[in-house]
Amino acid sequence: MNVRVGRILKAHGIRGEVVIMSESDSPERFVHGATFITDFDTTLVLRGVRVHKDGMLVAFEGVTDRNAAEELRGTTLFIPVDERRKLEDDEFWPEDLEGLEVRDPQGRPLGRITGVIVGDAQDRLLIHSGDRAVEVPFVEELVPDVRPESGFVTVVPIEGLFSSEPD
Repeated sequence: MNVRVGRILKAHGIRGEVVIMSESDSPERFVHGATFITDFDTTLVLRGVRVHKDGMLVAFEGVTDRNAAEELRGTTLFIPVDERRKLEDDEFWPEDLEGLEVRDPQGRPLGRITGVIVGDAQDRLLIHSGDRAVEVPFVEELVPDVRPESGFVTVVPIEGLFSSEPD
């Protein structure tokens, strides 16, 4: 299984560089010699990287001119799942949370996690509850108990968030 770590946005200049948007939580991911799998099942080996106002400018082996770089536009970059960094005890991969049941502190079902929005300041859980989609900040005060192995998370509901009527 592979994990998405970035996407090639556009070509830059005439030497084959591309602008990428990193989706990795590990800045060391994009270093000289790093290998990525593409959504076309080919591999790209990084030969250079530098910071740019639009993101990271990256050069890959074998991509030496703008035409070759243009062909990579929109390409998704992956790594094998076993190359991800080791998580701390209180950390979770977004895909491990998706699909989990959401319960209130009394164990009553509130909905299901349909996605995780990764943010700079904090992440948010996207929860489908009835015919509504709600976002809950993924902070300990609101999400005190996370048990992927048991199939659920506990969320302290904010008044009116999960229903149109106050409790």
